[in-house]
Amino acid sequence: MSKKMLIKIVTGVVIIACVLPPILLGGIPMECLIGFVAACSAYEISSLSDQKPHYIRAVLLFAVIEIMGHMNDLQVPFAASLFMTLLFLTHFCDRSFSEDQLAYTFLVTMILVFAVHGIYRIYAVQKGWGMMFVALATYLCDTGAYFFGSFFGKHKMAPRISPNKTWEGAIGGYLAGALGAYLWGRYLCPAFPQYLVLCGALVLPAVGEIGDLAFSSIKRRFEIKDFGSLLPGHGGILDRVDSLLFCLMMFNGLMMIWGL
Repeated sequence: MSKKMLIKIVTGVVIIACVLPPILLGGIPMECLIGFVAACSAYEISSLSDQKPHYIRAVLLFAVIEIMGHMNDLQVPFAASLFMTLLFLTHFCDRSFSEDQLAYTFLVTMILVFAVHGIYRIYAVQKGWGMMFVALATYLCDTGAYFFGSFFGKHKMAPRISPNKTWEGAIGGYLAGALGAYLWGRYLCPAFPQYLVLCGALVLPAVGEIGDLAFSSIKRRFEIKDFGSLLPGHGGILDRVDSLLFCLMMFNGLMMIWGL
């Protein structure tokens, strides 16, 4: 086993040990975890173009994520329009804040906001077990894609965006995520209607892979390898939660369709 792989595995184990208790406990521990992810993500978003510290911008983005994440659905459109207006004002006043930075700052921040909304809706219905359903659909797919791609990958999936991803890895990862999530939801999430569990298990792994490619595309646009370096072998926080953010948004929408 290479040193790089060992670091990646050790970091992954530490991440699981740190996030699993808050996810299962919910309440204040989960709020602290959300706050930590929001703070780190805000810093990484604010440093997209040059990876230099932009502390004031990061603090403001953190406040936006936390405030909008706790708003009800009817308040979000007004808050989003105000946020966009302030971003354009910043662009007009600060020539170093480019159009690309403005667009991607708004986009990624709103993805985080909608993901946080999804978390609160999940906890209101099925608490930590429901959150684990989404997490398993995401990360079993991610892990399966890595191993299937490593052993069987031959056909490149999106070489322009992510040269290492293969169709074999994507298919293997999808099957692992779908099967694992369905079994978890079927037997451990009784508050979720069974057709919602089935639909979520079929849809979320594919959405997670799209989310991974979407964030890879952003990194390509800004010519950066990772969003940060907080997690050895994994990059930054956004590098770890990119797929999960998309899955949380999607499952939030599915829960709305099922009237939850």
